[in-house]
Parts: sequence; C-alpha cells; structure tokens
Amino acid sequence: MIDQLGNGLLLGVIISVAAVALSLLYGVTRIVNFAHGEIIALGAILTLFFSGSVDSRVLFLDRFSPLGMNFVISAVFAVILCGIFGGLLELMLFRPLRRNSVGNIAVLVVTIGLSIFVRHIYLLFATGKVQNFPLELQRRETYLFFDMTPRNFKVLIVAVVVMITVGLILSYTKLGKAMRAVRDSEELANISGVNSDYIIFITWVFSSMLAGLAGIFQAIINDVRWNMGFLILLLIFAGTVLGGIGTSFGAMVGGFLIGVLVQISVGLPFMEGHVEAKNAVALAIMILILLFRPQGIFGKKERIS
Repeated sequence: MIDQLGNGLLLGVIISVAAVALSLLYGVTRIVNFAHGEIIALGAILTLFFSGSVDSRVLFLDRFSPLGMNFVISAVFAVILCGIFGGLLELMLFRPLRRNSVGNIAVLVVTIGLSIFVRHIYLLFATGKVQNFPLELQRRETYLFFDMTPRNFKVLIVAVVVMITVGLILSYTKLGKAMRAVRDSEELANISGVNSDYIIFITWVFSSMLAGLAGIFQAIINDVRWNMGFLILLLIFAGTVLGGIGTSFGAMVGGFLIGVLVQISVGLPFMEGHVEAKNAVALAIMILILLFRPQGIFGKKERIS
C-alpha cells in the first residue's frame, strides 16, 4: 500500500497541474476543452522529438528525425511551443467563434472534434509505438517512507513548486487579478479597462503551457504515447469536478486527491487482476460529488452553468 501511495503522489501532482490548466481555462473562457488531452500529449511528443537520438526514428518521415538536444532544453522548448499552440487556437478558432456568438454546446462539440483530429494527426506523423525519453535508468530510493527514483522525486518537487507559483501568480499579480475579473464578468472587466481578449489569449497560452508540462511529467514517469492525453483526460476532469470546476485552487486539491485515491485503489483486494478498472474509481468519485455537491469542494453554485 505504501508503494501505491508513492505512485499516487506522483499521479496526483500530474493530474493537479493538468487540472489547474483545465480549470483556469474554463474559469476565464467558460470553455470545456476536450482537446486538453492533446495539448498534454503535444508536450511529451515535442520533448521526445527534440531530445531523441538523431539515429532513431521516432517519426515515420526521415526528414523529421529527432534532434538529439539536451533533455531539459527540449522540455523548455516543448512547453513554449505548447503555449504558442494554445495561443493560435484562441486567435484562429475560438476567438472567431466567440465573436460570432456561437453557443457553449457548439463550442463543446468543436473541442471534441479538435481532440479527435489532433490526436490522429499525432498518429499519422508519430509512431504508434510506445516510446521513452532518452534518460538513463535509475534505482528506486526511499524518500520520506516512499520508494521512487531520484528523477521521479524531482518531478514531484518541481510539480509542487509549479503549483505554488501558479497560486501566487493568480493571487498576487495584476495578471491574476485581471483573470479573476474576466472570470467573474467579461463585460464589467471591459468597462473597468481590462482587455478581455488579451486576458483570454494569455489564459490560453498559460493553460497550454501547464498542460504541456503535465504531459512531460507524465511521460517521464510512464512513457510517450500518441493518445496519452486522452487516456488521462477522465482523471483530469474528475479532479477538476471534485475540487470545483473554474476554481484553480480547488483543481489542485481535487486533482491530487483523485491521483492518490485512484492509485491506492489498485492495492485493494477486489481490484486484483483488474488494474485497468482503476479509472472507474475516478468516475465513481466524480458522480458522487455531482450528486451531493455539484459545485465541488471549493466551488460556488453560481459558477455552474
């Protein structure tokens, strides 16, 4: 059980980072982004492309062979490119939809279609095989009663630092206050001198960078797959709903709890031989929360549309 708790901590921080990104985007734009998982996968795929050995063939087309860059630099470039991708989505797709007053249901369908399209673009250009980052193998060590590799422990620390930093930005910076203003009322924010289009654009960039970083964390601990974001999307939504959709701090707590609970459930007697069913635990938790507290642990009723 202790081993599963350690794995749950790792899964929890990954889901927390991704859930904060999803919740932040929803809070400011009211978009439930089903393509969030593809931005997560993009971070891992780009990092693999930049850092993979030049004599390997991560991608089918020879002219796209990996670049063999330093892993940390590759991860930084990947996160930046994820932010650029998110910004382009806002400028070229979602801003025109918003200006044409397209309804929330139609936008939701667009994000689902975007998710399917981008995911299969990955499959078209990237190999469908499971890949790993070019990192050396490490032995597990004990950290505060939990056994994990030094690399995974660094992922845990970096993820916690990232979430603290995000919390400070949202709470104490002018950008964070502007995001909260647009979240509460776009019209009032515009009247107060806040450029809502700019804030929404920055939110897309910021959210996509966090999603890409979560994908890199996930691939470090597990592996790189073309559909890796889609596979974890349910857990991210469950964490967001548990904490309170639209509340970034709630998403941090909810995502962490979902990760820990899901991983611990693997060690339960009735789960023996049915590890794949662990995601059902997240779904059950999400349904219970919706039944008894629809706004989530930290959410407010008026935020639910």
